[in-house]
Amino acid sequence: MGVDAFATRAEGLTLDAAFEQARAEAAREHGTSPYAGTVYNKDCVELFDESPRLYREASARAVELMDLHHHDTSSPAGALPLITDGPLPAWLLFGHVDI
Repeated sequence: MGVDAFATRAEGLTLDAAFEQARAEAAREHGTSPYAGTVYNKDCVELFDESPRLYREASARAVELMDLHHHDTSSPAGALPLITDGPLPAWLLFGHVDI
């Protein structure tokens, strides 16, 4: 068993709705194994209340935040708000999971 990082963009009316949709999509694409290595393996999400940023900037910040947690697979998925021109709010979901 090992540890891997994931990052995925999710949209929804609320962060919780976006998180649940991202989990459902990950389950369809990668299965529901406890070691699937996706956002599906997280039970909850924690918003890092920071200003919305472009995806590239959010990705770099997510790496910084994951490094602070030292590959902690038991923590919630992290979420950073994204700048988007779409009709729905968007977040970058990220974290470490067992594989």
